[in-house]
Amino acid sequence: MEGVKVSGMPARPEGLVEAAAPAGNSEALARVLQGPVRRRTPPRLRVFFLRQLRKCGEVSLAAKRTGVPLSTVYRWRARDPKFRGHWDTILLQRRDIIEDRLMAIVREGELRTVYYKGLEVGLRRTFTHLASIRVLDYFDRRTGGKMSHDVSRSGAAESAEKAKGSAA
Repeated sequence: MEGVKVSGMPARPEGLVEAAAPAGNSEALARVLQGPVRRRTPPRLRVFFLRQLRKCGEVSLAAKRTGVPLSTVYRWRARDPKFRGHWDTILLQRRDIIEDRLMAIVREGELRTVYYKGLEVGLRRTFTHLASIRVLDYFDRRTGGKMSHDVSRSGAAESAEKAKGSAA
């Protein structure tokens, strides 16, 4: 039999298959067919780290998924301004996404399942403004912003306390 044609593939002589893969060298052939080995160089690790950071949004988790120590990632950030810029851009994008989701929750509320005696009996729409405000305040503190959504830490509350203290 000269060759077999299968589903539009050109016919290949059987002897060619045997010559290309001699017995016992299947592992070597598999390595050759995979292509060049991709080394874990620092530039490739940086790119992989930034991809993971974009996916998960947490620096420590992205470093863990990349297989790079957290101290190395922060050293890269301190030494490379371009890497720092990409890092900051990704975190700002993640923050915008989270703010949009929180605003949707504040506006529309969350649907929660109501159970009675272990059975699902309905849905309840709940509005949790306090959690959204706390998350936004957390992001403001992380970015170094002065904005605080807690009334006790606002400028009006501080001026009222000063006025009360000077009157006494």
